[in-house]
Amino acid sequence: MKRQSGITVVEILVGLALSLIILAGVMHILINNKQTYRVQEAFARLQENGRFAMNFIIKDLRMAGFIGCAGKLTSAPINNANYYPHPKTGPDTDPDEVGEFNASGIEGFEHSEVHSDLPIVLTETVSLTAANAVLNSDIVRIKRASSTGIRVKEFATPGSAGEIKLALPEAQDQFQQYDTLFVSDCEAAHVFVATQVSETPNPAPGWVTLSIGASNMNPGLNHDYGSDAEVFKLINSIYYVGINSHGETALYRQSLGNANTMVSEELVEGVESMKLYYGEDKDDNGTPNVYVKSSEVGNWDDIVSVRIELQVRSTEDNVTARTDEDEGDRRLRRTFITSIALRNQVI
Repeated sequence: MKRQSGITVVEILVGLALSLIILAGVMHILINNKQTYRVQEAFARLQENGRFAMNFIIKDLRMAGFIGCAGKLTSAPINNANYYPHPKTGPDTDPDEVGEFNASGIEGFEHSEVHSDLPIVLTETVSLTAANAVLNSDIVRIKRASSTGIRVKEFATPGSAGEIKLALPEAQDQFQQYDTLFVSDCEAAHVFVATQVSETPNPAPGWVTLSIGASNMNPGLNHDYGSDAEVFKLINSIYYVGINSHGETALYRQSLGNANTMVSEELVEGVESMKLYYGEDKDDNGTPNVYVKSSEVGNWDDIVSVRIELQVRSTEDNVTARTDEDEGDRRLRRTFITSIALRNQVI
């Protein structure tokens, strides 16, 4: 009779044990690879967010205080924008803060347990409050003319009212009624409000006419701007760190829009805090003598550079192996630091 053969129970148990060991090893490798991928992805996103955030702020800061050809011939533009209440309901007698800025074009603020400058008035109806900005993060406001201007073709009736005419092909669809604008040549600069914007196609090449009326204060544009003058939009932006709809910290910007409105934008998620130090030139040689916090600035007109420190965190938690004792989570964090010169202060 032929003998029967097979696998014993012991052999089966040994095989299962070896299989489980191999499977556990495979799972361990898979989990480690997945975690490595998560860390690398989080770090790449963190680096990307840091670069984008820096780029937004640097681009604006470098142009702070730009007033066209006038350059440093004028300490600051003359603010003739009288824009609240709305021109449709009638002007008031005080110039709006949106058109006021110093020679450097920047102003810094702090918001911490020790010192807080909030609320910050942005327009007569809008303020930046503690509900918008996170604690222990700085705030910076930048004012300047836009990067490109449009040449003046004709300037009529210098004074509290009048008109500025621009060539239609260049100026078409560039400006709206009630825009806060900026005009300058190499001798003077003014901020004003276009109370009316009209386009006339004839005679060729046509005109875009900016009317300057009741919403602009006396003495008005009391300078005869010629063909060497340019009209720009006024850039008025404020950068701060806030909380978005997902509960994440993010870099925000509020910018001046049409009709004295402020447009809020979330720029980059994951920015946790922003620290700013201002290079003050005390001997007028174009280089900073000392870097100070905004509360220690002696004269904003003397600021020639800014050092920016951004702390950026990963948007995902449970990325690092150890808990951050200070923050109570397991996110990646990096600090991005750079210093930039204010071009219009050192030329």
